[in-house]
Amino acid sequence: MILTMIDYKGIIESLKDEEVINLLQKLGADRYVEKENEIIFPTICHNADASDASMKLYYYKDTHIFYCYTQCQAMSIFTFLKNYYETRGMPYDWYNDIYQVILNCSTFNPNFETTPRYESKIDRYKAKKPAKSLPIYPNEILDVFIKAYPEEWLNDGISKEAMDKFDIRFSISQNKIIIPHRNVKGELVGIRGRALDPWEIENVAKYAPVKIEGKWYSHPLSLNLYGLYENKENIIKNGYCILAEGEKSVLQAESFKRDNCVVAVCGSNFNKYALKILIHECHPKQIIVAFDNEELPGEFKYKHKLEDLCKKYSNYCTFSYIYDRGELMKLKESPFDNGEEVFEKLLERSIKVK
Repeated sequence: MILTMIDYKGIIESLKDEEVINLLQKLGADRYVEKENEIIFPTICHNADASDASMKLYYYKDTHIFYCYTQCQAMSIFTFLKNYYETRGMPYDWYNDIYQVILNCSTFNPNFETTPRYESKIDRYKAKKPAKSLPIYPNEILDVFIKAYPEEWLNDGISKEAMDKFDIRFSISQNKIIIPHRNVKGELVGIRGRALDPWEIENVAKYAPVKIEGKWYSHPLSLNLYGLYENKENIIKNGYCILAEGEKSVLQAESFKRDNCVVAVCGSNFNKYALKILIHECHPKQIIVAFDNEELPGEFKYKHKLEDLCKKYSNYCTFSYIYDRGELMKLKESPFDNGEEVFEKLLERSIKVK
């Protein structure tokens, strides 16, 4: 089988100015100013309401790069959309809601892909959605990747034993760590790649589905919990579950002395569907939210977000959350990034929601 290389630079560089304007208008930009070298929009990248946004989001025509002069700084259209969805707490699928949307704005068509025209994400989010299901892929597809232990993850506290347990692979041609995603039965439902190329990390995505012979092995992340299949028995035995944002946290926790009861939502949202899977399969008495540190100095928005998330589902079981104002965690770090000793201190300080 042939691993498909994606020309992300080609996609970005072929963006048409009028399509960028059209897309941002559909996303809620209620005004813009077009000049010879740039297009200026309201900063909807980090403001959910365009009326609250200043005209400080610049799109530079020659580089095809956005620059937010108030908060987000430089962004490709890939990272702009990611910020846009996460600012609004909107669940999104990287392939459908980022990659395909951008392809529609571009004259570049890798492998002659055809994609549906863009439909407003906000309209689709508000509308009642039909029930979704997870795809099932043949496990043999993973044989296209090699077994390897990337130095980047070994240095991040992920052991070889952890990578073996979760069947981590490596793609030489794509320069990515390969992460199989399984449902609670152990069936392969998706394959994500952790990019190691600095340009791709900054301009496209650190984590994204992989493409093999023209097929994307993506899945709706909101319908599954990474690590639940592998850690289900530990959660049942111990009576609690720890919710992390990313797959890396689940793998780091495998080296801790305590049983690994960590699962990842693969983002910063936790929905009722995932909660019901967890409760039905494991019956935890306690759920601990251990998301990455997003709190900016002098703000409490992130604390309120964690508090609200826990209160939303507190009638199902006891919820608590890890919150740190920079004493033990830097901005963007996860509670697992600095080792077991720091994690245990954070866990001791976790805040119970009543």
